[in-house]
Order: sequence, then C-alpha cells, then structure tokens
Amino acid sequence: MNSIFKRYCLLLFLPVSLISCGNDILPQHFAGWNFEHMKKVKKEVKDTKSSIHPAFEKLITDAESALTSGPFSVTYKNSVSPGGTKHDYMSRGPYWWPDSTKPGGIPYIRRDGVHNPEAGIDRNQFGGLVSSTRSLALAWYFTGEKKYAVKAADLLRIWFLDTATLMNPHLEYAQSIPGITKGRGIGIIDFRGMYTLVDVISLLKCSGLMNQSELDGIEKWFSDFFTWLTTSSNGKDEDNARNNHSVAYDVIVTSIARFLGNDEYVVRKISEIPFRRIDPMIEADGRQPEELARTNGWGYSVMNLNQFFDAGEIGLKSGLNIFEYKNPEGGSLKGALDFLIGFIGNKEEWKWQQIGEWDGPENRLGLMVRSASGYFRDPNYQKIWKEKFYEKMKNDWSILVSPDE
Repeated sequence: MNSIFKRYCLLLFLPVSLISCGNDILPQHFAGWNFEHMKKVKKEVKDTKSSIHPAFEKLITDAESALTSGPFSVTYKNSVSPGGTKHDYMSRGPYWWPDSTKPGGIPYIRRDGVHNPEAGIDRNQFGGLVSSTRSLALAWYFTGEKKYAVKAADLLRIWFLDTATLMNPHLEYAQSIPGITKGRGIGIIDFRGMYTLVDVISLLKCSGLMNQSELDGIEKWFSDFFTWLTTSSNGKDEDNARNNHSVAYDVIVTSIARFLGNDEYVVRKISEIPFRRIDPMIEADGRQPEELARTNGWGYSVMNLNQFFDAGEIGLKSGLNIFEYKNPEGGSLKGALDFLIGFIGNKEEWKWQQIGEWDGPENRLGLMVRSASGYFRDPNYQKIWKEKFYEKMKNDWSILVSPDE
C-alpha cells in the first residue's frame, strides 16, 4: 500500500451491519445509504413538524408517479448494436455531432459541453430504471405499502432477468462516435447510477417479493458485469483515465463489489484513491485542473467532487477514511469543497468557463455541504447548509438515506 496513504488514511475495519427484515436478519452491503439513519428517519418522516418531512412528501409524490413509469429496457430502441442484438446497451458521446461538411455527417465532430439530444439511445432507459426503483423502494420501506415494492421488483425483472428484455452485462457500445468508434471506456460513466441501484436492490431483498432464484439471477448478472468492468479493455481504459471518469469508475466498481460482498476488492480499490486520484487531480488550493479545463468547469468540478464523496462513503463502510487525506502538495477533498463553496452566491467571480446551468451543480454542492460536517467534523458546514441551501433542498430524497453529521 502506498506510504502516503498509510500516513494519512486511517484504516478501521468495521463489522458489517445487519438489517432486520421481518423475522429474517440479512447482511447488508449498502454502498451509499446509511441504514441506521434510515431507521431513525422512519420513526419521524410522517411528523409534519420534522425537518425531514418535506423530503418524505416529495418521495411519496415521486413514488406514486413511478407506479405508472416504465417499463425500462435496452431492447426498446429501434437500432441494433454492432454486436447484432438489441440486448446490448448503446449510447453515443453526448458532445458529438454530425459534421455538416461531410456526407451523412460522418465522422462526427466534438462540441464540448453541448449535449446532442439524440445521443442517449439507452441512457434514458437506465436513468429511468434507477430513479423509479429508488423512489419505489424507499417509499415501500418508509410506508410499508406493498404496492411500491411490487412495482420496483417488476422493473428489476424486466431489466435483469426477462430473456425478452434483459440487458447483456457489458458496456461495449457505450458512448460510441459514428465514423470513429463503436464504443469507448468513457461510456462506463453512463452507469454512475449503479451507486444507488445496488442499494435499491439490497433494500428490496427485505420485501420478500423476489424469490431466491430471482435474487441469484440478479447477483449473477452483477457478477458478470463486474468481471467485464475489471477485465475488458474499455474498463481498463476508464480505470486509467486522468479526470472525473476514473473516479466514476471507482464508484461504479466498488459499489458493485460491495453489493457482491467482495470487501477485499473494495478495500484495495478505495486504498488507491489517495495516490491515484487525489494526488494528481486536486491542487493545494482545492482546484481540480482537469475539470476546470472543460467548457462547464463549475459543473464538472462539482460532479467530480461529488463522486469523490461517494467513493469516500463506500470507503467508510469498508473501514477506510479518504476524507482525512492530504496529498504532498496539500490538496484534499476538504480543500476542494472549500474552494467551490467560495463561489456560492458569488458566481461572477468564477474565472473559468461555465456554458451550462449554474444552479443544478450548486444544489449538488449544497448536499455535499450537508454531509461535510460529519466527514470533516466541522460545524461550519451545517451553518452553511442551513443558511444557504436548506430551503431549496429540503425535499431532496438523499436526506432520507444519509445523515448530516
């Protein structure tokens, strides 16, 4: 293990927590959600005076909508993958557009930060699966109403198990570029939602609405997908990226490893983050140069720090604390957060490009501020959260699954 990591990153092997599901006790491998917090929340969500109640109300609204959502499947697209089947996930690079000077627009050309609305293909299907099952699973847990879990389980069967609609467990054709490549390692970032989806499935195991054969089938899918992620050339390319893509890769693979109970892999992978990611990506003053170089430097800086926080949460559950790490130049996750906080309500001082929206990334930053007092033991973050973010973010679902201290 890297000597710098030994110096700054505290290793505390913790026992796996247990969830009570009726009369059963199941080992829980949540990647991001905090079950102890969820149990506490469950006792007060219906209290209209509780600060958590607005998030609960919004959750139920979303869950009611999700009851009529989907189904979602990669097989619903009109095109067939280069592999010859609709069961392969497909997307195009979001910033690649037809070249009007070339026949058929091929090869495509890049316009960084400008989204091509035709690039999604299956991306929206996966996004719909994650958001719908998340709302449904949490609504079932907090209300006990079976209808939510029934719908969530059905959506999972369609995506992972039904032979007519399942997705093949690889991303070989993700973020292709017409005329240039059939798929790229960069496309793995399309599945950042796995960080949430694995916790959805873990929670739904407690509902009893999926039999053991179905659960085994889903686990087999994830095991095959994990093998592809960690052995394919696309997976290795993403692991070796020098920007937000490698951090996204870490979150995806360690989330799945958590789900599969492969804690040895989680510890090894999270242990690498200080010297493989924080050292080269975060400077002494908190800047993230690779993200600031983008046309949406604000959005990318917030997004990548959010991914670092997700990886840090996975690490804490496996006994590793990367939040305390400082690289040799003084760069740290806390420094990166403080750098970005300095522009809250002060965007006219932002010296880099941001051609996209400002508010969305700022709201995500607010949720990180909410968690930061616990990660860094600094009450000032709670003050910033309450004064600058609470009123506009009080109904966000993540408040129900993660504590603020």
